[in-house]
Amino acid sequence: MDKQTCENHITVLKKVRGACDSQLDVGVKAELDAVIEALERFEPHHGADRAMKLVERALRIIAVIVKIMTNIGGWM
Repeated sequence: MDKQTCENHITVLKKVRGACDSQLDVGVKAELDAVIEALERFEPHHGADRAMKLVERALRIIAVIVKIMTNIGGWM
């Protein structure tokens, strides 16, 4: 993951946090903040494995937020 991609992920996650803050519980907020912090510390030389773990973690937290915001669980 290059530096620009990482910065884009950080920007999007911060916007999501700002837009959804009042609907998120403490655990989700903490995980979201932890993912943002990890992305802010990430350097391209850390390697592809670490980058993929961060991307996976970010996608998991986004999935949780989407489920909360849309109540998609109730449709299934």
